Amino acid sequence: MFSGKFEKSKDNSKTKSKPKSKGHRFAETKAKKTDRDVISYEDVPLEDYELEKTEMSPAAVKKIIISVCVVLAAGLVVFAFANRDRLSPESIANWWTYDVLGNAGNGYPVSITGTEVNTNNFVLSDGHIAYASDTSFVTLNSSGSDIFSTQLKYSKPILVSNKNMFLTYDLGGKGYEVNSLDKQLFASNTDDDIYTADIASNGVYAIVTEGNGYLSTLLAFNKDNNRIFKYSFSEYYITSVTLNSNGTGCAATGITTENGKVISAVYMLDFSKQEPEQVIKIDGDVIIASKYLTDNRVALVGNTASYVVKKGDENFVTNSYESMTLSNYYFNMDTLTYAVALSRSGDGRSCSVYTYDSNGSQKSKIDTDSKADAISVYKDKIALLDGNTANVYNTRGDKVFATETGAGSKNIILSSDTTAYVLSVNQIRFIELNNNQKATEKVATDDKA
Repeated sequence: MFSGKFEKSKDNSKTKSKPKSKGHRFAETKAKKTDRDVISYEDVPLEDYELEKTEMSPAAVKKIIISVCVVLAAGLVVFAFANRDRLSPESIANWWTYDVLGNAGNGYPVSITGTEVNTNNFVLSDGHIAYASDTSFVTLNSSGSDIFSTQLKYSKPILVSNKNMFLTYDLGGKGYEVNSLDKQLFASNTDDDIYTADIASNGVYAIVTEGNGYLSTLLAFNKDNNRIFKYSFSEYYITSVTLNSNGTGCAATGITTENGKVISAVYMLDFSKQEPEQVIKIDGDVIIASKYLTDNRVALVGNTASYVVKKGDENFVTNSYESMTLSNYYFNMDTLTYAVALSRSGDGRSCSVYTYDSNGSQKSKIDTDSKADAISVYKDKIALLDGNTANVYNTRGDKVFATETGAGSKNIILSSDTTAYVLSVNQIRFIELNNNQKATEKVATDDKA
């Protein structure tokens, strides 16, 4: 999941189930002549008990057992498919190593390492928090203890991630490094200043730099850090890049002016070919962010509209913001959708949130009275951070939670239907969402805004 802030230049009651009967070892006790009205089981000789008999045939029992096994197997298949990304060998190994065996932290909230974390340098990847501060790149386990930490010496660190692969680069500088969840894989410098970058889950990454005779240059590297592709742009300054899922190609968005008019372009690049497969032009808008939602469709967030372009198709879908102002956006790779929060008042308040699928078709629209200082989407829940309050809505537009997040809140990431991580000015918190507009005990209140 990827988000970014745009800045302008049920009934919950549970019915208790009855405890399962362990069954009677014996159905009844033979009557004995006694002058006592009450008799204890301990007083009855063992030979006077009779085993309970069943009239169920072995064939019927076998049929029931087979039916239960089929149902359980089907349930496991559905569960495994729904969670296939989280049930990869790497994900399971990381969970066991760092959240079970290594679950020795003191819990959230935890103080950040460094003095500041940029809002967008805070991610939840495969269930683990990772962030890049002004001094360090850090990954955390579920109890808040460090899995891995390394020092950064970048003036403007930018973090991009894909599952358990992380690329941190120095915006406007030359340094970059590639990290996994628990170690540094590679660190190097480019020849020219870095504009933007992206990384795929298999370790392939792309870096866009100053052109050195061109407006921009794109470099792609495999997981062994060997360069596999280079393309120089002579007509556009590249503003964003997004890799497809297997790292065999990318889409790069650029900007130029023509007769005083802004023109953006989307370059569809295949790393096995020297020239772009296609170049799509978009007049009158600046593309802020891009993301491959599927291997042939890319979502674009612009200043005045969002778009979906399809590989091999010169036509594209445009979803205009009409008279509203872009406040925030979010790419949801779990559902292959994206969301834009648009301010109806123009000052960042009273946001309407639109979600679109990979075809660019609108899936939902909700009108709120909330700001969108940050946005996060989990399944059918949409969280908007308004100051120090998390307002959570379902896709029908109902506000289901309104929870305090603590002082100095900057970003929020939903981790489930009812929990979230919050980045503040000097802490990372884990909160349980509720309808009481009151912080849970897991939220510290001594943070300095």
